[in-house]
Amino acid sequence: MEKKNARLHRVYYLDTSVIVKLLVREKGSEVFTKYMKKEYASSTLYATTFCFAEALGVLKSKYLRKEINEEAYFALSDVLSGFISKDNFIELVDVDISDSFIFDEVERIGKRNKLDVVDAYQIVTIKMDNSSRNDLKSEPILVTADSALAEAARKEGLRAWNCLTELAP
Repeated sequence: MEKKNARLHRVYYLDTSVIVKLLVREKGSEVFTKYMKKEYASSTLYATTFCFAEALGVLKSKYLRKEINEEAYFALSDVLSGFISKDNFIELVDVDISDSFIFDEVERIGKRNKLDVVDAYQIVTIKMDNSSRNDLKSEPILVTADSALAEAARKEGLRAWNCLTELAP
């Protein structure tokens, strides 16, 4: 897909749950993919490396539970890999989890919001990555199908869209 200049540039950080919805038809897939098709030309999509790895793990689980066959498993893994290469449909962003300050922040947010490390890491990444991008004119939106993550992101001062239960932003 080729991006066009648009009046408002939007920045989305994609959670594992919605990355998988781009690959596999499941509850919420249609709403999310329809919205992204409309928004893509004027948007930048980001995800953490952890979310990318988790999405591969979800595909593996679907394969092991025989929800998808071997051919689909490898084909969808290839499509996912394609999302982050060449045209960078999704750009990977990360902050250094080995930095003790960052991990302390991940742990603090995780404990305060009862989140796992990967979800807390996403919130820290969005906060730190977005603050380092002075050229972005819109407030980033975390897109997820996880109610707890969406609520935690809001508590931490971020915009979030739960594509399963909320109207599109």
